[in-house]
Amino acid sequence: MASGRLRWSGESGGWVEDTGKEGWTEPIDSEPEPIEAAPLFTRRSARVMLPFRMARWPQMAMVLLGAGIVAMVCFTAVLLVRYFGSPPSFEDLGPGASNVAGLKGHLVTRWNRRVQYKLRFEPLYAIYEPGFSYAVGHPPEPLWVNIRLLDDTGYALCGKQIDFGFNQADDGASGAGLRAAAVRNAGTRQQRASLMAASAPLLQQPGRRNDIFQEQAGDDNQVVSVSAQGVLPCSEDQYRKFSYWDFSTNFPSIDEQDALMKAPVLAAARAWAAERAAERRRQARIPAFFIEGDANVASFDSSSAVLQLGTGQSFALVKGSEAATADAWAASGAPVHYKCDTHANCTLTSGGGMVSARSVR
Repeated sequence: MASGRLRWSGESGGWVEDTGKEGWTEPIDSEPEPIEAAPLFTRRSARVMLPFRMARWPQMAMVLLGAGIVAMVCFTAVLLVRYFGSPPSFEDLGPGASNVAGLKGHLVTRWNRRVQYKLRFEPLYAIYEPGFSYAVGHPPEPLWVNIRLLDDTGYALCGKQIDFGFNQADDGASGAGLRAAAVRNAGTRQQRASLMAASAPLLQQPGRRNDIFQEQAGDDNQVVSVSAQGVLPCSEDQYRKFSYWDFSTNFPSIDEQDALMKAPVLAAARAWAAERAAERRRQARIPAFFIEGDANVASFDSSSAVLQLGTGQSFALVKGSEAATADAWAASGAPVHYKCDTHANCTLTSGGGMVSARSVR
């Protein structure tokens, strides 16, 4: 009776029924299912996968290294685009005006790793253009504008001074005219001084180089505006807190600008008056009479009122009432003494009588 157990037969090369008889095997009709094959497969796969994994390690390392390089390149590209990419646009902070100086300013800023600004000033009204142009071209002293960024409480966060171009040679008669106008407008100066005092801490920072306004000329070569651009010494936190801006300046007031324009005319008038006075002083030192002499009267023409002397000199009487005296001198051939100044004004005297005349030759 069959036991139902199987065993492997090396002779037949297959599974045979175990009959319990040593050395005897009975072939079976069909090959049984490999019931015990699973553990055999697991052991074989383990032995095969281990060499497979060891062979793949260099390839996996190269893949990981390439992925890391790609990630670094992408990160660097993002940083470069952020750093060197298109800068942000400027923010318009709006206009600012000074009725005292007749100025209108316009400021734009942006944060581009620091606070960059563009500033422009021009006359407040067209009627102020001549004075503005003359003051910019002939400053009586170093002129400046100080701009500030303030928070919503009015606290000054940061600021900067921008200077106008200045030539010491220009501070001549115009400077004297401006100082005279400043005396007349002391009240105006006091109002401006209070505003400038608030800016003093920002202006007195050592080691800071100020930006310089550049002039823009119109069709008639007159200065129509000035502009400057640069960097404001503001941190990013300060810049994010600002609410508005203002400015202070020592630019001449409207009256002072008018005095500046008049100063050259007044200086020329004073120079002319001084020259005339000097001429009069020179004339005073010249002798009063440059012609003087004695001669006898030869004739007198009553129709032309001309008295002629024997030396050939002729004198035209200035006063008609003295014609009788001249006619009497001519009738008697009286001797006369004459004196004439540099303008040919003469005086003739004889025997207590006198006539006034002009030398005609």
